[in-house]
Amino acid sequence: MHSTLRAAFSAILLVVLAWQPAEAQTRSTKRGLGYGYHSAEDMKALSKGMSWWYNWSPTPEAGAASVYTSVGVSFVPMVWGGTPNADQLAAAIPAGAQYLLGFNEPNFIYQSNMTPSQAAARWPVLEEVARRRNLKLVAPAVNYCGDCVSEGGVTYSDPVTYLDAFFAACTNCKVDYIAVHWYACDLSALQWYIGRFKKYNKPIWLTEFACGDMPHDQITLAVQKKYMTDAVTYLENEPAVFRYAWFSGRNNEIPNINLLGASGQLTELGQLYVSLPAAGGTQTGRLTPVLAMSSSAENSGTGPEKAIDGSMSTRWSSAFSDPQYLLLDFGASKKFTSVRIHWEAAYGKDYQLQVSNDASTWTPISTVVGGDGGLDELTGLSATGRFLRIHGTKRNTGYGYSIYEVEVFGN
Repeated sequence: MHSTLRAAFSAILLVVLAWQPAEAQTRSTKRGLGYGYHSAEDMKALSKGMSWWYNWSPTPEAGAASVYTSVGVSFVPMVWGGTPNADQLAAAIPAGAQYLLGFNEPNFIYQSNMTPSQAAARWPVLEEVARRRNLKLVAPAVNYCGDCVSEGGVTYSDPVTYLDAFFAACTNCKVDYIAVHWYACDLSALQWYIGRFKKYNKPIWLTEFACGDMPHDQITLAVQKKYMTDAVTYLENEPAVFRYAWFSGRNNEIPNINLLGASGQLTELGQLYVSLPAAGGTQTGRLTPVLAMSSSAENSGTGPEKAIDGSMSTRWSSAFSDPQYLLLDFGASKKFTSVRIHWEAAYGKDYQLQVSNDASTWTPISTVVGGDGGLDELTGLSATGRFLRIHGTKRNTGYGYSIYEVEVFGN
């Protein structure tokens, strides 16, 4: 979505070191930003909650090379497109870099515009640079496109089809990570999309994401904040995702996506981005159920065990009626402090979270009425029991209740 950014930028202000250790304790190692116009004050404000950034270029903004490490933010170089030169690229990458991002949206004609075989033919240059600079390589960043490259009678609108062809043409290539972009506006779509790339068995970088693929007059700040919260919580806790980067700092292509206002001033969305908890967040400890049971299952592939298997690509789905429940057995009495429910598109509109010591008498500990799906994070709980039950009384669709994963925290 972005062209290479090579203009000169403002120098980055050194952050007072006295507060840096405290920030480092809460900062996410995954969280980053795709943006290239940081002022000194911008970097200081954003560094409170993110650990890395890239700017579609092999070099950081002018003046940043000597100071960005002081605020604890890493720069990740990128080869946006074209025919790279190994000597020039190796010289441009700053000291301390650990990764090199590959071509930007090569299946888009209006982006780096490379067929799979062209990308494969140019990849050895990146491998040579990675060898010289001891870098790990991130695959070309792909997404669905409309105006797409074609080769051998295939138009590469599907990102997975593109990567399949790239790897087929680059059988011995060094690729350490997969990179993808995504702009749909609901959590279940993002989970599905990330799941498509797990087949490559490589950690995933989501190097551009925001809510953008819906009518722009509907993308309000509230919509963007809801999506950001749901997406970041999922990305933080999805083991397949290694890094992710919001798009963007200041940009007018999509409504309400900007993290920055005036220089050094975080927008309301920016404040949310730097304050969302890292993986595990403020939770007191993950509890592991010994067994999952349910009132019903849609079929043999959507049983209750799928909601606690640690995978966001599997799900429990109930029969298409009300009421239904998912029951978790922890084997012994536990204290519950919070619960995360990752809903599929068929979510519970009205439901209760209940506890029990005998799986017979149930005590409500949280009630949701008019839920909106995505990620429900039920916090501030103080309840004890061996069994925990999600008891649904009203579905949002004609289908059943469908949950990708349930995470339970407590003592």
